[in-house]
Amino acid sequence: MQAPKDLIENKRFRLDLLLKAETDTELQAILIQKCKQDPIFFIDTFCWTFDPRLSDPVIPFILYLKQEKLFHWLDELLAKSRTGEKVNGIIDKPRDVGATFTVMTWCLYHYLFDEFTARVGSRKEDYVDKKGEPDTLFYKLDFNLDRLPKWLLPTGYTQENRATMLLKHPTSPNAISGESANPNFGRGGRKSVTIFDEHAFWEWAKSSWESAGESTNFRLSMSTPPESGKDSHFYKLRTAQLGKIELFEFDWTDVPSRNEAWLARAKETKSDEELAREVLKSYDGTTKGKVYALDLKLTRLTACDFVQGEPLFISWDFGLDTVAMIWWQKDLYRDRLKIIDSYWNSNKVIDFYIPFITGEIISIPDPNGTPFQYSEYESDIIQRHKSWTRDISHYGDPDVKKRDLKTGISTRDYLAQKGIYIQSKDWAGRTWTDLRDIAKRAFRRIEINEGRNEYLLSALRNAKYPERRENSQAQNEPLKPVHDWTSHFRSSFEYFLDNEPAAITTAIAAPDEEPMTDEEKYRAVGLI
Repeated sequence: MQAPKDLIENKRFRLDLLLKAETDTELQAILIQKCKQDPIFFIDTFCWTFDPRLSDPVIPFILYLKQEKLFHWLDELLAKSRTGEKVNGIIDKPRDVGATFTVMTWCLYHYLFDEFTARVGSRKEDYVDKKGEPDTLFYKLDFNLDRLPKWLLPTGYTQENRATMLLKHPTSPNAISGESANPNFGRGGRKSVTIFDEHAFWEWAKSSWESAGESTNFRLSMSTPPESGKDSHFYKLRTAQLGKIELFEFDWTDVPSRNEAWLARAKETKSDEELAREVLKSYDGTTKGKVYALDLKLTRLTACDFVQGEPLFISWDFGLDTVAMIWWQKDLYRDRLKIIDSYWNSNKVIDFYIPFITGEIISIPDPNGTPFQYSEYESDIIQRHKSWTRDISHYGDPDVKKRDLKTGISTRDYLAQKGIYIQSKDWAGRTWTDLRDIAKRAFRRIEINEGRNEYLLSALRNAKYPERRENSQAQNEPLKPVHDWTSHFRSSFEYFLDNEPAAITTAIAAPDEEPMTDEEKYRAVGLI
């Protein structure tokens, strides 16, 4: 007994089978056993998918051949991981091929018929689980759980088994939990599999991947190519570690309904860059409209660390709700810079950040009388700074004297009471473009610790100018970048370079370098 692959015949098959099984407990038992033995039958007969672009958006989920192969590939990796072997899988895919729905339905199958625990993650919590949102991972579970016949659900299953970011089994330890990207992603609790959805777009892609390594034997990363292209951790996983990575690739041609005519229609509705990235899976990336993406390619990404004897600096950006800090060192004789650490947080009083400077966690409570709580990731940073020199120069926003983080006085004055003196140049008629031009001249002299500065690097790569409207007549570039999650680290980066101490003039000191043209930058990084 197999479900037909034809849509019309499949609908008839499903309806007929459900009507027969409704009151036939013997047939129900046969079907439950059939589903347990044959996951493809389970999906093709009882699972559904959703496409809001159609007039009838609820569609029988009928796996096409490549999706069936994906299901079997996932089962092979799961079986291998259960022998104790560490397994890492990569699903490299274009947009809209049904890979995520297949993976989540695979999780649902094992939740129902196996001993199985999973952690599923995406770059934001709203993409993991948000009530009624079809784009979330848990919606894909709910969509099918709500449509399964009651006799196919676990005994005792009720809506109480489904909490925010969690699906529990009523009679076994089976569970599917959700989590958003963070430096400690997946660290707690052992799982059969940990899944990273659209991993190339995560702001903590590298540290999240690494932190999950001890809690599971099976890590699964899946994504379409991002704008950052080959700079993304997903691409590095996909290419640099193929000996340690099991790769599964989707192409647009794998979808049975897609042919050259479909591709021609896609070309009419997408830009060349969008088509290359989202349909043809190009990892060339883009620097168009980005403030520093091209310049950043001129820096060296290393494991550079604190060097005793070199001056230490911290640059700050004090936003109304977010603070971003960058630790710098400078070789004054060679006129070379290193970024050795960075940290940011939101909605914290200024005292919260002091241990990151001193290396000592203090017991001063927050304004509500509760002692500050630091995560394992934050505690590691504080401990790392414990042996660093206390002779630190601090640079920040020229407007820092106007800021007030719930202290009643300016941030500059409050920190001065703590022995932290923020230096800055006045604007004095200057604009942000002056700071940008200073920063652009510095990238060739900068080395960045890649492992510690993942979020900072992501911010610098993705800071962008506003897009012009199609009917705009403006010829000059926008005056300032978009204010978004990238802004605070970008500003902190710029404030240091605006205040950077001069090199010691010797025969080997590097001269102030002239800014490179875009063509020169492309040549320098081998793009042309």
